[in-house]
Amino acid sequence: MKIKSLLISGFAGLLTLSSCSKFLEEKSQSEVIPKTAIDYRELLMGSGYMNVYQEPNSFIYFMDDDVDFFIERADGQDSPVGQYDAKVDFPYYTWQPRQADRNGVGDLISEDPGSTAYAQYYKWIMGCNAVLDNIDKAIGTDAEKNRVKGEALAVRAYYYFILANMYGEPYNHNPQSLCVPLKLNSSITESQMKQNTVAEVYAQVVADLNEAAGLMDPLPIARKDFHINQPAIHMLLSRVYLYMEKYNDVVSETNKAFAQGAMLADLTAMPYANWLTYNNPEVEWLFGGNTQGDQSTYIPAAAFRATFDPADVRITQGIQVQSNNNVPLVTKLPTGGQLGQTIRTPEAILNRAEANVQLGKLSDALKDLNDLRRTRIPGYTDVSISDKAALLLAVREERRKEFCFEGFRWFDLRRYGMPAITHRYQEDLGGPILQFKLAEKDPAYTLPFPSSLLQRNPELKQNPSGMMPDRIGQ
Repeated sequence: MKIKSLLISGFAGLLTLSSCSKFLEEKSQSEVIPKTAIDYRELLMGSGYMNVYQEPNSFIYFMDDDVDFFIERADGQDSPVGQYDAKVDFPYYTWQPRQADRNGVGDLISEDPGSTAYAQYYKWIMGCNAVLDNIDKAIGTDAEKNRVKGEALAVRAYYYFILANMYGEPYNHNPQSLCVPLKLNSSITESQMKQNTVAEVYAQVVADLNEAAGLMDPLPIARKDFHINQPAIHMLLSRVYLYMEKYNDVVSETNKAFAQGAMLADLTAMPYANWLTYNNPEVEWLFGGNTQGDQSTYIPAAAFRATFDPADVRITQGIQVQSNNNVPLVTKLPTGGQLGQTIRTPEAILNRAEANVQLGKLSDALKDLNDLRRTRIPGYTDVSISDKAALLLAVREERRKEFCFEGFRWFDLRRYGMPAITHRYQEDLGGPILQFKLAEKDPAYTLPFPSSLLQRNPELKQNPSGMMPDRIGQ
């Protein structure tokens, strides 16, 4: 079967996105026919993996409690207040119900359902499905085919995990609520896709990751080749188990990653700020686009930046205030044509630490916390924390600092119980500073579906966040 045929048949099966003919027009007209396991690995890289310029949910950057509107910008004439960049992302920053359909200057942004973040993830899922449906018939050794199959399962699992945390309620809050449809093959279906529950999607994610690990663990570990590898799979599985509050499984999976050579690096000894690259030995998988939706209008909040130890390289190098305009740039994030996301060893450390706190193994959790801080803060002195609640807070705050602006915080806030957040905004220079509030357990913690998706697939039910009145600042 031709590459384009594999992808078209799978994508058409959703019947929630663009038409088959439109999708055909947008795809390469290559006549290359995948035959070998190597061919299918290349197909997976081109159609299943995210590329450097694609991060469909970078708008989540605007929604958590680490970001603030830059009202106090020093170079007054360039103040973002009242400017286009401030207005265009206003719906995300203030959790508006129309955020999926219209930007802050009134433009429709999702008229084509195929242009949505939801559709982009499903397009990559279909790329994974096309490989999974055909890899067993490929020419190659069992080991070669198992590696391709394992990668496709793991990457598909990652996309469904992201979708579940965008459009489904938190697993630890309401696992039986509706989530997103599960499409697990590339065949054409004539029926509209019904939503699965959060619990069903998570079960599939866990099944895919466990199968991927079973296929790949016996194989040599490849690093720095932009393909997901075995330690990354176990770290991702530990993240999923953490969200599910299966703490013994979290510890087990992180230990497997360390047994496979995952290591913690001393960032205080690194001569550069950008450590989200394969130059950092902590990085097991490098993928995807930049997660920061805006660099100078909606910025790292001063209150959050003040929580760092002044010597911490994650603030001295990772977020640097520019001398000419006081803009705090997240300099740890790559720019231009570089991949922008990672699965790396600090997550294993912090997942295990949080799980051990919950299991009552405070000394183990404290050791992990101190071990990590020692590699981030020059001259760090170990701390002793004996109170469970205080240690849990310390671990979670360390996670906030380690992964700030990398797409973690919003999803973490959901599993922490969906706390209240306040964002300030000023419409015009000299005007009042308004406070927009996201209430505790607010429906907006689960994102609204774009209207075009609902029209294309009537089986999709709009989330309550998409049916709320406009959020008004006070």
